[in-house]
Amino acid sequence: MGLVQVRIDDRLIHGQVVVGWRQALNPDRIMLCSDEVATTDWQKTIYLSAVPPDVSASVLTLQETVAELLSERAAHERILLLVDDPKYIVDLVAAGVPIQSVNVAGMHFKPGKNQIAPFIFVDDRDIANLRLLYERGIHLEGRDVPTRSPVNIAKELKFCTVCG
Repeated sequence: MGLVQVRIDDRLIHGQVVVGWRQALNPDRIMLCSDEVATTDWQKTIYLSAVPPDVSASVLTLQETVAELLSERAAHERILLLVDDPKYIVDLVAAGVPIQSVNVAGMHFKPGKNQIAPFIFVDDRDIANLRLLYERGIHLEGRDVPTRSPVNIAKELKFCTVCG
């Protein structure tokens, strides 16, 4: 099966993921891709402790994530992939990871970021990376919880004139 969702959320593993999205997607594994978290033991421990014991979890660097997602094992798993920045997805796609859709979720306010949805704030770098994904034919859907109506990110960022 492989990837059941690729999610951008700067909070990474938290309640909306382990309760809402886990119930909606039924993943075998929650995979967190972050060079910073994967190389900081205390952060890694905190995020892994938030995952229920009946779900496998991994915290991996970008290189480790590419290797895992391109492995035979991943093809037989239902994986919910979490990143905190659109740049990780650009890099995963550039490395050959087949991603067709991205759930743009919690990208919260920081100085220099502008709001495009109640839970999505972007700066020029985010917009450039999201545009690269859009130009590769990747569907960009904004939704923080499974019960919310999706936001068409390409439409909100004016990447397309006629967005469906």
